[in-house]
Amino acid sequence: MNRDLYNMLNNLNEGIIVLDENLKIYLWNKYMKVIAKIDDKRVIDSDIYKIMPNLNKGYFKKSMDNVLSDGGKMFFSAAMHKGLVNNKENLNLIMSSFEIAGAKFLLLEFIDVTNQFTQINMLKDYIKELYRVNMKLKKKENTIRKLAYYDKLTGVANRTLFYELAEKSLDNSKRQDSLLGLMFIDVDKFKDINDTYGHKVGDKVLVNVAKILKEATRKNDIVARYGGDEFLILLPNMKNTDDYNIVISRIINSKSKSINFNGKEINISLSIGVSFYPHSGDSIDKLIVEADKAMYAAKKMEGKDCSVYKL
Repeated sequence: MNRDLYNMLNNLNEGIIVLDENLKIYLWNKYMKVIAKIDDKRVIDSDIYKIMPNLNKGYFKKSMDNVLSDGGKMFFSAAMHKGLVNNKENLNLIMSSFEIAGAKFLLLEFIDVTNQFTQINMLKDYIKELYRVNMKLKKKENTIRKLAYYDKLTGVANRTLFYELAEKSLDNSKRQDSLLGLMFIDVDKFKDINDTYGHKVGDKVLVNVAKILKEATRKNDIVARYGGDEFLILLPNMKNTDDYNIVISRIINSKSKSINFNGKEINISLSIGVSFYPHSGDSIDKLIVEADKAMYAAKKMEGKDCSVYKL
């Protein structure tokens, strides 16, 4: 082999093995000494499979024969073929052939990609950490949004969210010339419940009322706590003014209209007023005012279960 070529191969920063056509080791460069921890004096003229038993596999042997006979190149990745030389470095293997004075030689290049693997693993760890931080931030955002838009006690929409959604529903009703219903709900004798049983029981009553209203409404209906023991329900896309009776029926038939306190059954009774766009007004505030008036009219009925008044 040309001395300049020999010196060049011997000083590359990758493992180089040159085999003759009988697969005997012709050159074993300095980098191979480092990664294989075998001196070149021990391997020259030795069978490659004896020195590197990990290459003594069908697909490697067949590839070597094909490259020697037909030329071309073969590539084996470190990701697919681990431990070719040692168990520390990750080495890609490239097989190619060349001729010198009619003699064929096989060139094996072992290219260290350990740093690339390390960088890839670091990138994967970074992506995982970024995903974790992102999920944590989203969780915090959801918590902040809940605090800003949902009632902490009952979990239904608060007044701020109600107005945002209600204004959008009203705009849709005006564009589509459709009915929009609004129900104003008040818990009967809520002050007496608080005074008699305490605020914890009162809170439990409010939670149950919210549950009743949520279960009684459609997916697109909006249930909100307006304040204290007052709740609102917005009913978009109503076909006629009697559609609210479906919600009323579900409220009346709810199984959650009582709570147990120290063995005593406390019944929950509601007074409900109903108003409609466009009949009762053309703004959310006007609809709330009219539904509130209707609710007080219903309260005067003093029904045993739920009193309802429709404007």
